[in-house]
Amino acid sequence: MNLKDEKGKALSKAEAFKIIRTYCQEQISLSQRKAIDESTFDKPSWSEYHAYQLGLQKAFSKLYNLIPDQGEK
Repeated sequence: MNLKDEKGKALSKAEAFKIIRTYCQEQISLSQRKAIDESTFDKPSWSEYHAYQLGLQKAFSKLYNLIPDQGEK
């Protein structure tokens, strides 16, 4: 979803925050799965790949923690 299009602009702040928080959670989970995927251990630059995934996780975690929790509504 694009939060800048008409449908996105029609969302309340709480709905937009919830979408962004969900996206951050999904990206953190995806990065965690990629980091422990057995096929990545064969990469010659595994350490750089792993560091990149950890950096993504940290960035999305920081963003997630900056967004106020709107609770379940």
